[in-house]
Amino acid sequence: MYAIISELDTKSTESVKVLWLKLKDVCNLKGIYDQPTPHLSWFVAEDLEIKSSVTAVNQLTGNNCGFTTQGFGIGFFTGVRPVLYLPLVKTQEMIDIHNQVWDQIPGFSKQPNPYYDPSNWMPHVTLAVNDLSIENLACALGSLVFDHIELSISIDNMIIVAYGADPNNEPLHRFRFCG
Repeated sequence: MYAIISELDTKSTESVKVLWLKLKDVCNLKGIYDQPTPHLSWFVAEDLEIKSSVTAVNQLTGNNCGFTTQGFGIGFFTGVRPVLYLPLVKTQEMIDIHNQVWDQIPGFSKQPNPYYDPSNWMPHVTLAVNDLSIENLACALGSLVFDHIELSISIDNMIIVAYGADPNNEPLHRFRFCG
């Protein structure tokens, strides 16, 4: 599986890692550590034509500058594999960049995840995934619900990542906005 993500700024990354650690220490939630780093996902697909995607993302990041958004509170995606997340405010800059990604990248991919399609996309930073269960859900919620969670997040990069191919989920290619 492949993804196009953006890492958070250093201060926001540290704040999210504190939340990850709290969920690990209090609720024994460790599944998040399969993620490369706290991030925002733009696009996820089963397969990706890397060379064409690199060209497209390089052009896209060269034509756009970074942006700042806000993250507030917590949210859940429900289903067989629930996700606890930090919701992000969808700014016009984010919408524009996301639309550009989806205008170009699906043609270079196989089985793009429809949850990231512009009509469905809810920008977020994942806090817990892969090991949330009925048994630990109350713990996860209870450990964060009374915390004041509010971040100002700066995004200045876009990264192509391969999940599963590399045990460390190392980035394949990194790009900076504004060239």
